[in-house]
Amino acid sequence: MRDLEESLRDAVLDLADGAPLTENLATVARARGRRIRRRRRTALGAFVVVMFAAVAVPYVALRREAPQPVVEPAPTVTVTPSVLTRALPGFSIKSPYRLPGGATVSMLTLPGADDSKMYVSLDRSTGRYRQLAFAYDPLGMSADGKLFAGSTGSGKVRVLDAADRTVDTIGVRMQFDIDSKPEWSPDGSRLLLPTPDGFAVYDVATKSHRVFENSAIRYFCPDLCYFTWLPNGREVAVGRRDDNVPRSEARAAVVASADIYSADTGKLVRSIPMTGVPASTDAWSPDGRSVLVRVQDEDFSTSTRIADTTTGALRGDPISGQALFLGDGRILAIGSRHAELFTADGIPLEEATLPRQFNDAILTVTRN
Repeated sequence: MRDLEESLRDAVLDLADGAPLTENLATVARARGRRIRRRRRTALGAFVVVMFAAVAVPYVALRREAPQPVVEPAPTVTVTPSVLTRALPGFSIKSPYRLPGGATVSMLTLPGADDSKMYVSLDRSTGRYRQLAFAYDPLGMSADGKLFAGSTGSGKVRVLDAADRTVDTIGVRMQFDIDSKPEWSPDGSRLLLPTPDGFAVYDVATKSHRVFENSAIRYFCPDLCYFTWLPNGREVAVGRRDDNVPRSEARAAVVASADIYSADTGKLVRSIPMTGVPASTDAWSPDGRSVLVRVQDEDFSTSTRIADTTTGALRGDPISGQALFLGDGRILAIGSRHAELFTADGIPLEEATLPRQFNDAILTVTRN
């Protein structure tokens, strides 16, 4: 009500200033009063709009520009197979001894008196272990456990059966290298013998042998010179050093390839580029795609690696101990105190502590 009175008073003052005619005074006053009220209402509305904008716009702007919470990406979790750890039971001669992966200990080589060896072999017919009556060194056993072969030390190799009977005597002088021994073919039908200038192959069925000697074979052989069978039983592999690298007694030889020879003709078939030497006949995978090789560093320290049989490329971490491929493609490694099981790519699966009876023994293992 007070606002209306003030508006009316202002209108009267405005009318007095205009000094209109007397008869139109009331009409003019009403008209001018309405115009003034409209201007004031308009000004008030504009003021309200401006004030609302001044309050609301910053709020909206702040709401739009407010920093969003940072969502951290979920951490990447790498799942690796769990490694089973266990202690194996004690050794007994009364039953076949099993290792991780189902492999069987088929023979133990133990130190004897005066640098001789003592051999304890599994008799497949009884399922028990017995000591062999001979002590040839080194001694190789066929995969079926029926035949043994060892050097007599007088330039000959004797072949014996499981009953210690002599099957044949081979007139071949073996070349003794570190860890080298007579190597039986996977099916046990032939015997591979390293010689001073190459290798010899003995046929069990015909009781005959052929010597394949080539001075280049031994000349290019690296420090680790092993002759091994390939899974097909028709080819022989041996490492070849890099002849572009001068030999030195101060460092280990550099391996360039694994040379593959025919066991029938002794001819070089092919070469696989490789930085290590195939470790044994059992070092070749069942599918023929991989081989376990012994790799020497310059300081002559040795480790076992998995190599591709086509390219020679290495994969996986170094494996310690005597290693071989099992029948299902997994890898078993045997050390002085432990046996370890790996996938075909070298991923650890199981580690087992060996019994104390194996402390000084070299284990010969039959694949599962």
